[in-house]
Amino acid sequence: MFDLQPVIPSFTQLSAIAPEIILTLGMCVALLLPLFARDLCRRNNKAITAVGMVTVLAALFAALTDLGSPSLAGSGHAFFHGTLVIDPFSQSVKALILLFTFLVFLQFIFTGSRREIAATDAPDYITLFLGATLGMCLMVSASNLLMMFVALEAASFPSFGLAAFRKNSKLGPEAGLKYVLFGSVASAIMLYGLSMFYGQYGTLDLHELAAAIAQSGPTWGLALGIFGLMIGVGFKLSAFPVHFWCPDVFEGASMEITTFLSVASKGAAVALLLRIMFTLGAAPGMESQPGLLNGITLFVGLTGGATATWGNLAALRQDNIKRMLAYSSIGHAGYMIMGCALVGRATYHVGDDPALATALASAILFYLFIYLFMNLGAFTIAGLIERAGGTLFVSNWTGFWRRNALLSLLLLVCLGSLFGFPPLGGFWGKVFIALEMWRDGAWWLVAILLTNTVISSYYYLLRPAYYMFMVQDKGQPRVVAGSRGVILAGISALVLLLAAVPTPISRWADGRAVMLLSLPAQQAAGNNVDVTGDKTDTLAAGGDPVHSGSVSEP
Repeated sequence: MFDLQPVIPSFTQLSAIAPEIILTLGMCVALLLPLFARDLCRRNNKAITAVGMVTVLAALFAALTDLGSPSLAGSGHAFFHGTLVIDPFSQSVKALILLFTFLVFLQFIFTGSRREIAATDAPDYITLFLGATLGMCLMVSASNLLMMFVALEAASFPSFGLAAFRKNSKLGPEAGLKYVLFGSVASAIMLYGLSMFYGQYGTLDLHELAAAIAQSGPTWGLALGIFGLMIGVGFKLSAFPVHFWCPDVFEGASMEITTFLSVASKGAAVALLLRIMFTLGAAPGMESQPGLLNGITLFVGLTGGATATWGNLAALRQDNIKRMLAYSSIGHAGYMIMGCALVGRATYHVGDDPALATALASAILFYLFIYLFMNLGAFTIAGLIERAGGTLFVSNWTGFWRRNALLSLLLLVCLGSLFGFPPLGGFWGKVFIALEMWRDGAWWLVAILLTNTVISSYYYLLRPAYYMFMVQDKGQPRVVAGSRGVILAGISALVLLLAAVPTPISRWADGRAVMLLSLPAQQAAGNNVDVTGDKTDTLAAGGDPVHSGSVSEP
């Protein structure tokens, strides 16, 4: 399967994973800095926090630089024996994850959470943060089942530590333990599923596996493999039935970690699931297995529907805003899973309607982009409300608008966007996904999405608005601190801007979806893309080889 001869990576190969290398170097600096600047690091955690922020910004710059590279435009490259694929889609999602991570760092600073981390603990904390981000960046580029597993574990292990990092909280260690237990079980099931794939088809390469599945048809080994793979990816998505860890972990973890896990890990997992479904649908010979592809679509679609329904129903009973937003994130993950379910079938029918597959992926990426800012705003404002009003329980927010009208209004804006209130950004995200589902003929998924949206109106809008605006309280008005007010104004402006001008984001998502579709289609045509040692095969978006031979270093 692999050439086991040692390979020294070329500069081209290393430059392709520049964001991951930068994150790794940043982890080393965060750990070693206290050895060389002991007094500085013992005084406070500002220096270590700055290391983390600079590292993320540098990695973001590297990802954006790759996007602007002429060699990457319109093409995809497979590196390290095809285990990683570097294309505009993967680099764009990496940039999105890194941007969100930087915003979480700002939340960490301006909400006061930074003061809760002791200076001696800061190197470990920032290292875990960067390590989880590194794993998520690897997830979006993984094109080999073994690399997918390694990337998932690389993202999960630091997250376990981050969830339990609040040493002065009784909920922190409990959250970390539950996270570890559920993660261990999910990893074991996923690894068993991958072993079934390898045992039956003799390959771990995603494109070769998809072609073998199309030729052999449905088998029990395939069913077990798909189940195991979905459990592993579903764990990062908080998908039903491996979602039970999510509310407890979100409640026990600090606000910035809850925010980070609610979006970044789900974004990476959605990108991975999109790549899997695209590749499966474009496999050569899949046209002779329509029943198989429809069965996989039904399984993933039902998983998404069950996830969305469970998340929204469970959120109805939550009084703690962090637990409510945790179940809310489960619901939103369900919506994106439902969209991903149809991507494989749409790719198979790409000859009939070339726009359908890319439109589905574009709608999912648009939704993910909007969800980033909606959730960031909701969690940030909830954290500030906790500090301003002393509670995270909605029933204790009686008359909160009198004490802090700004926070009350901004929270309702973010919650309204999460609900899908027109014309906020969340409304357009749900509309785009629902329209593409309807075009695909999946009316039952549209019905699930609309029903769950109606259910969510209670905990997003009715209940918070009732306690904050309807129930009277004689509390004194309070003003948000200047620096925090700037952050809140920025987040709210972004949410409102995304509502007013969704077209640029939609165009960005369209472009990334086209690039994602081009690679599986080329693989289906038999044109393998690989970079091993010093030889490269690069395919343009149209499917024609544009270069073959030795790699010239930039």
